[in-house]
Amino acid sequence: MGYIGNKPTSTPLTSSDLEYSIISTAKLQNNAITNPKVSDDAIGVDELSATGTASSSTFLRGDNAWASASADADDYFATSGLSSKDLGIGLHVKSADSGASVANEADELVVEGSGDAGISILSGTGSTGGINFGDSGDNDIGRLVYNQSDNSMRFITNASERMRILSEGTQLNNGGGGTNSKSYWVMKLRQSTDDSATNYMMAFANASDSTMGSIQTNGTSSTSYNTSSDYRLKENETSITDGIERLKQLKPYKFNFKTDADKTVDGFFAHEVSSIVPEAISGEKDAMIPEVLYTADDELPEGKNIGDVKKATKINPQQIDQAKLVPLLTSALQEAITKIETLETEMTALKARVTTLEE
Repeated sequence: MGYIGNKPTSTPLTSSDLEYSIISTAKLQNNAITNPKVSDDAIGVDELSATGTASSSTFLRGDNAWASASADADDYFATSGLSSKDLGIGLHVKSADSGASVANEADELVVEGSGDAGISILSGTGSTGGINFGDSGDNDIGRLVYNQSDNSMRFITNASERMRILSEGTQLNNGGGGTNSKSYWVMKLRQSTDDSATNYMMAFANASDSTMGSIQTNGTSSTSYNTSSDYRLKENETSITDGIERLKQLKPYKFNFKTDADKTVDGFFAHEVSSIVPEAISGEKDAMIPEVLYTADDELPEGKNIGDVKKATKINPQQIDQAKLVPLLTSALQEAITKIETLETEMTALKARVTTLEE
């Protein structure tokens, strides 16, 4: 048997069995020497032909050069300081330079590009994808969760769901069982800067984005609840001439709501108003929300099966906007004032006649 270089003194071959530069890369076929043919530590770091300096703080790059982790890895890690079995201080995924700097309080994971940049969380059909926020006391006290089963986005704070955006865009506050203390608001809208200016706190628009109503503050102490009333939006106007007649048909009551037995209030029954001022009433008398059953698309709670009741039937209550009674009340009052003024005129004339007769 012939040998290249020195006669082997051990099995498998070690670096001492090969003369320097006898075998070049070009003279070896791919996979000619495999891992099982080279023993551990057969070739030491000092025997590698690479540029740069090998040390505990450098790594061997693909271009056969020893590189410094603190300098050359900064494009991939948010800051230097790689440690054993650790990504270091932060991971920086960078496709191009955006020109922006990283905020110190959010440098553990950075995704950067010169154009659009983003992160995708892909989960299985009917499953959830989310981000958890926690500390040493609770690893998921805050959560942002997207539920693929119903395409809803859920926001959890203090371990309770506080807001949910449904697939059709409906927003629920505390709809998932979260509760607020009576000393806190479910929603608070606050002016941003100028306390002296009138501010739109909320606007309501139709599908063509024309404003139909708003909630405004005057900047100091009062709030206005507005609905569209511009004359340019209206036509076919006529005077209300039956205000008193219709007003007499309204039946105001004192009553309490069943859920608040100790509190008596003034008001109306919606269905009794609907024929008198129909625009003041929403909904239908005796309407119900049908029950909802679990389907194959639902995530079934323990003990529940497809076809079981998910949400029981319940009242779909009629509602009243009592502000829409104001035109009728105004008309009735004007008619009453007219009658009173007529009576006053007649009474004045009658008194004058009586005085004349007494003389």
